[in-house]
Amino acid sequence: MPTSLSRLITRRPLLVVAAWLLAATLGNLAVPQLEEVVHDQSRSFFPIDAPASVAAERMGEVFGDADTNNVAYVVLEGDRPLGPADEAYYGALLDALRSDTAHVRSVLDLWSQPMAATVVESDDGRAVSVMLRLAGQLGSAEANDSVAAVRAAVARSPAPSGLHAYVTGPGATLVDEFRSIDSQMVLITGVTVGLIALLLLMVYRSVWAAAIPLAAVGLSLAVARPVVAALGGAGAVEISLFSVALMSAMVLGAGTDYSIFLLARYHEHRRVGVRSDDALVGAYRSVAPVILASALTTGAALACLVFTDVGMLRSAGIPCAIGILTTMVASLTLMPALVTLGGRRGLLEPRRSATRRRWRRVGTVVTRWPGPVVVVAAAALLVCLLPLLGMRLSFSEIDAQPAGTESNLGYQAMDRHFDPNALLPEIVAVEADRDLRNPSGLIAIEKVSRQLMKVAGVRSVQSASRPAGRLPDEASITYQAGLIGERFDRTADSLSAQLDSADNSQQTLTRLSSAIDQLERGMSGGVAGMDQVGDGAADLRSGMQTLSDNAVTVAAYLDPLREFVGRTPHCPMNPICAPVQNMLDPVDGMLRGAGQADGATAKFTDGTEQASAGLADATDALAAMRSTVTELRQLVGTLTATVDTMAPQIRELTEYLTMMRTDFAGTGEGGFYLPQQTLDDPRYQMLLPLLFSADGHATRMLVYATGDVWGADGADRAAQIEQAVRDADKDGVLAGATVLVNGVGSATEDLQGFVASDFTFLAVVTLALVLLIVTVMLRSPVAGLAVVATVVLSFGSALGLSALIWQHLLGHDLHWAVPAMAFIALVAVGADYNLLLAARLKEEAVAGMGTGLIRAFGGTGGVVTTAGIVFGLTMFAMLSSDVRTIAQVGSTIGIGLVLDTLIVRTLVVPAIAALLGRWFWWPARPMWR
Repeated sequence: MPTSLSRLITRRPLLVVAAWLLAATLGNLAVPQLEEVVHDQSRSFFPIDAPASVAAERMGEVFGDADTNNVAYVVLEGDRPLGPADEAYYGALLDALRSDTAHVRSVLDLWSQPMAATVVESDDGRAVSVMLRLAGQLGSAEANDSVAAVRAAVARSPAPSGLHAYVTGPGATLVDEFRSIDSQMVLITGVTVGLIALLLLMVYRSVWAAAIPLAAVGLSLAVARPVVAALGGAGAVEISLFSVALMSAMVLGAGTDYSIFLLARYHEHRRVGVRSDDALVGAYRSVAPVILASALTTGAALACLVFTDVGMLRSAGIPCAIGILTTMVASLTLMPALVTLGGRRGLLEPRRSATRRRWRRVGTVVTRWPGPVVVVAAAALLVCLLPLLGMRLSFSEIDAQPAGTESNLGYQAMDRHFDPNALLPEIVAVEADRDLRNPSGLIAIEKVSRQLMKVAGVRSVQSASRPAGRLPDEASITYQAGLIGERFDRTADSLSAQLDSADNSQQTLTRLSSAIDQLERGMSGGVAGMDQVGDGAADLRSGMQTLSDNAVTVAAYLDPLREFVGRTPHCPMNPICAPVQNMLDPVDGMLRGAGQADGATAKFTDGTEQASAGLADATDALAAMRSTVTELRQLVGTLTATVDTMAPQIRELTEYLTMMRTDFAGTGEGGFYLPQQTLDDPRYQMLLPLLFSADGHATRMLVYATGDVWGADGADRAAQIEQAVRDADKDGVLAGATVLVNGVGSATEDLQGFVASDFTFLAVVTLALVLLIVTVMLRSPVAGLAVVATVVLSFGSALGLSALIWQHLLGHDLHWAVPAMAFIALVAVGADYNLLLAARLKEEAVAGMGTGLIRAFGGTGGVVTTAGIVFGLTMFAMLSSDVRTIAQVGSTIGIGLVLDTLIVRTLVVPAIAALLGRWFWWPARPMWR
């Protein structure tokens, strides 16, 4: 089959080239450019069933705002403290954003709320922020459009002089990262092509020998791009800017490698005098199976990415596999046609090889001393593994992009005026089975807030009980007690006046008693005496009524304390509750005494009226009046004594309550309590829609923390936050409540789990596929295992060296995408080089294992080294990007290719083959005698 196809190509090379040119032209004319399709078809960065995504969707349903995880902020920073003009600009900008309902789902405006403004306004008054919930899931085309719409609205609103506006936050961060990749695609591709061209010129010392592989690779990329664009536009394939960048690098590297394989074998035949067309046929027959196996290995490994959960990895799988397969077809059709055309014109004649003899000497050393070679080479690779012991992965998309992106400028502006992570809170929502907009609900919310403050790294919690991120002074029993003390102090003088009134009442009763005696001694003066008694009774009743009213007023001041005592379990054991209860008992006794005195006075007044109405019964009435007066004098005396006793106690209580408020001020330990009248305050009423759901059954909190919220600290803290909320009120108002957590920390926690599971899956499936393909190709499971094991060792060593360079020398942790992408590339491509060596070794082994090894070295040493260096250079070209993700992926793969080319393929695999001898090809029988 390879021979027939190669002869067909040599007969019609122009037709093959024309077909590729036509396919590239029609594809790029008929299908939109790949970058345009990516802009319109990008999908979510996270799976829709990720816990953080599910929580965001549920929060949107409960609170009536966005059901997405696309959160952004507008940050305003002034060169001087913000003034009225800045406030007017802020209001106009928010009106414009609210009017764009297609992109902006909700605006959390706290600066306009007096009770919460301090959370979003800096202490120096120079910066303020506002949270936006936007349409679209993070990373999707809709989310990108929403961020762009917000930035356009900001650009259309001219800011006052000295005021700077930034659109930042997690949503804007992802947009800027992919935009940075897109803006540098041309640069990366240009650097890659330049490096490949330079190396090919150095190797072949011929412009045509360098240009033909580049032409084949360029046309294969020109055909692969519209194919991916068409499938992506139809929704059949997931694509992203990251996949476009990686596909270009993979096509350039793999395509150049396949071209080098074919050219090298073509040159071998030409050096021994074979005609140009026959040399191509012979080279094709030897190399085509290797290219086919190599492309299938790489393509299958890359296709496995489609089964991962993370969008960045998932979107790279099929596009890169399509690129590799397109490159394979080009290498088996277009490249032979170009070689045919160039060879017939004498443009591809081989130069004298100066490296063949050197490689044969290397093969001789490996054949003679395979054991020491394996030990030394393996030791060197194992040393490279050591940095893996301290390797850390970075999950920060802020650090992955250039510092000058708009989102990073926004973070930097916030850091100049606020504590760290002011734009990266964890959003916690609690759903209960009852309305929480009441004192008992707020007590439960405060329990949760206090529990959250105990989580390591949490610096503040903004909730319904803490609108400004800290506990208000008035939200405590001690503060309420201080207010009562102030009222007591104002009424103390009135109470003293009432004590004087009580003394006057005793004098009045004495006069009344004397008047009654006079009536009894002389009825002739009855009318005048009764008038005198009536006047005295009226004065007495008025005084008693005033005293009773004041007692009731004073007692009413103590109602919040009575409520506190009533709902505090084991009050006598509580250091705050016990003295309050001891104070309330005598006050309540005074209230009862005042009520009784008022009743007795009323009876006496009624008696005087009866006496006046019927002097005929004067004797009986006077007796009753004497009895009543006597009883009343006793009651007034008792009341006077009680009030005398209470007066200093009330003074002492006033001082105690005032001192309690002073001592507990700012400690947060005064016993939380917000009375209903505070909830009815118009300022608090303005906050209710922001903090509670429409039915009041759900509330949300913003939890601000220190440290790296994008990393392991943030992920661990997110789990602790959820558990803390569940533990805060197990048996109270929030028993059985639903807890939702969403934010950078919770998203990072999800991402860590997805990355770990994805890598495990990729490792198992990719190794199985590569092992299967290599085993079938070599017809030996032992050889297949040796090839796969060595490329895994090569991957580990490359990752270790990359961690040493990036983390320990440059101070940047490796991005979380690096291990998975490097593993796929290095296992697949590394297996290709070893496969080429093993296939050549199998071909040459008829002369014996040792001789075959030496010949295989001579035939493939320069080829594989050149191919490995070229592919490595295409990866190292990604270092020209200032997107750290791209630079780290490229450098890690490049390091791995160099290690695989110079150590694994050169020393380890041949030495293992020499040590195993005939068993390397088991179960096949030896090919030598």
